[in-house]
Amino acid sequence: MNLVRSIARATRHRAFRVAYRIALAAVVAFSSRAAEGPLTLDAAIEQALREAPQVVAAQSSLDSAQAFLPSAGRLPDPELIIGVDNLPINGADQFSLTRDFMTMSKVGVMQTVPAGAKRRYRAEAASREVDVALADLRAARFETASAAAEAWISLAVAEETLERMRALKSDLGFQSSTARAAFSSGRGTAADALASESTLARLDNQILELEQVRAMRRAELARWVGDAASQELSELPWKGEFATAPELLLQGLASHPPLAPIAARVDAAKTEVNLAQAEKRSDWAAQLNFAKRGPDYSDMVSLEFRVGLPLFAKDRQNPAIAAKLASVRASEAELEAEQRKHRAEIQSMFAMWRSGRQRLQHFDSTLLPLARDRSRAVLTAYASARGNLSAALDAFRDEVDLQREYVALEGDVTRAWTFLYLLHSTGATP
Repeated sequence: MNLVRSIARATRHRAFRVAYRIALAAVVAFSSRAAEGPLTLDAAIEQALREAPQVVAAQSSLDSAQAFLPSAGRLPDPELIIGVDNLPINGADQFSLTRDFMTMSKVGVMQTVPAGAKRRYRAEAASREVDVALADLRAARFETASAAAEAWISLAVAEETLERMRALKSDLGFQSSTARAAFSSGRGTAADALASESTLARLDNQILELEQVRAMRRAELARWVGDAASQELSELPWKGEFATAPELLLQGLASHPPLAPIAARVDAAKTEVNLAQAEKRSDWAAQLNFAKRGPDYSDMVSLEFRVGLPLFAKDRQNPAIAAKLASVRASEAELEAEQRKHRAEIQSMFAMWRSGRQRLQHFDSTLLPLARDRSRAVLTAYASARGNLSAALDAFRDEVDLQREYVALEGDVTRAWTFLYLLHSTGATP
């Protein structure tokens, strides 16, 4: 008996320990999920900026340009000269380095000195390349933030639309049941019952489509935030505000992240023009040689200077200058076109943000409550044999359309706010 009781007691203890461990693991997992909380729009953008390879590539390009900067505009390396002058190749002194008084073994050094304007503009060109790389980095951050925000907003819209359609399905199911009951009792027609069933089937199809869209949008969001895409999303932040007036974004368009690379390349092209014009300046070089002769002759030192003569600028330097000037004009025209496009985009997004919020408030206060009350009223009337099913189905379809339109407008307003905010913060997160 004691042995049986001991075995039973040990079994109970083991079972208790297993149950305790399972419960503890469940609590830890639940706490972990609770600590994570819903994935917000700004958290998704921040994570995308930390992990996006586009941003890493742009940062590496900037590091490369900055690493080259200290060497730009420097003098070229000096050149070592080693040689033999006047070496006999026949006769009694053939290939002798010491017997002929004109034979000299020499060693020397030469330094080329480009014109000061060339060195200055080469250094400036390297600095412009840093500016271009920095602008590319800002543009990459903005594009990454915008893409991650679009993925998050699209998923949030799909999830909220799906949630609202599922909520409406229960009401339509009751309506369909009422139509079938009316048909069974002889109060309704088969056409009414079939119309109700058809409407319910179409709603089921919309729900299935939304589930497919949600899965696709989640996959796109996972591209930017990884496993965090499986988290629950916070509400669409369409009520977001700005610290300053959004109209101020219309000033200094060229400094905005989408246009900054083009503006930086315009400045770089102008520096290239200056550098091409500096090619008309003469370079010079200095060469110092020490010549060793035979033991019976004196050693010698020679010093010489060389000066470049850009005498044919018409056929050499001028065409290069003209090509660089044309490149500047093309870059400036491209910048102007992009500024016009960007200005229109800002104005459009601002109009969407401002009027869209007013429309959403009108939806909340008037349109959606009216649609809800109408569909319930006609359904109640039909259930009590005081109305017809056609009016009830029309009211339900109107409510479905308004709910989808409302969520889509939430997404559009959030997109407009995010676009303006990212511009205002030069690519930082909201």
